[in-house]
Amino acid sequence: MENSKPITKRYYHIIALVMLVFFVISFITNILNSIIVDVKDSFDLSLTSTGFLPFTFFIAYGIMSIPAGFLSEKYSEKSLLTISFLVMGLASLGFALFPSYGVFSITLFTLGCCMAVLQVIINPMLRIAGGEEHFAFNSVLAQLVFGAASFLSPYLYKYLVNTESTGNDEIANTLRSMVPDNLPWASLYIVFAIIAFILVIYVFMNKYPKFTKNEDEKAGDTSSYFDLLKNKWTI
Repeated sequence: MENSKPITKRYYHIIALVMLVFFVISFITNILNSIIVDVKDSFDLSLTSTGFLPFTFFIAYGIMSIPAGFLSEKYSEKSLLTISFLVMGLASLGFALFPSYGVFSITLFTLGCCMAVLQVIINPMLRIAGGEEHFAFNSVLAQLVFGAASFLSPYLYKYLVNTESTGNDEIANTLRSMVPDNLPWASLYIVFAIIAFILVIYVFMNKYPKFTKNEDEKAGDTSSYFDLLKNKWTI
């Protein structure tokens, strides 16, 4: 009798967590497109200052991705997920309570750093939790979730900012009451903080399998990065 191929154990709660992470990353990232005009008007910004906001968010990926690789070698996925969502929640709440252009810039950079950490660790998690033979399918599913979040994020913006259609909605009114009257869009970051804190609890309560990275998923040592930085094509 031929030996049957062993069945890889699948961890559906981890797969669900990774899908949630993809959703949150896309949701928060794409909301910036919806609010950028409101941000410009609210803080009376020049076009240069307005354009600097997406830059502060996305440059965080370039700055934090390499350190995130080193962190993933040293600390567990559970620890990094918990800290990332906790920092995201605190940063979002901080801006909602103290809204200003400077605080918003720092908040965007902080969120970008946290998302860089999340993106570094979730792909190996997805491969192991879902089984290597299902990784391609799960990756496509994750991108579908990512796209769904980008589609839905403007609806949250409309729900919180459009006072004409949600003027009698208690939830929307409560969230808007927590920020200045002239900054209803800032209430979005109250929602982001709530989502992040819920995910902190979800991450903390779950059990995790042992994640063993493939060679192409490992960060390597610092010398390899210095070699890259010396390469003109890298620059």
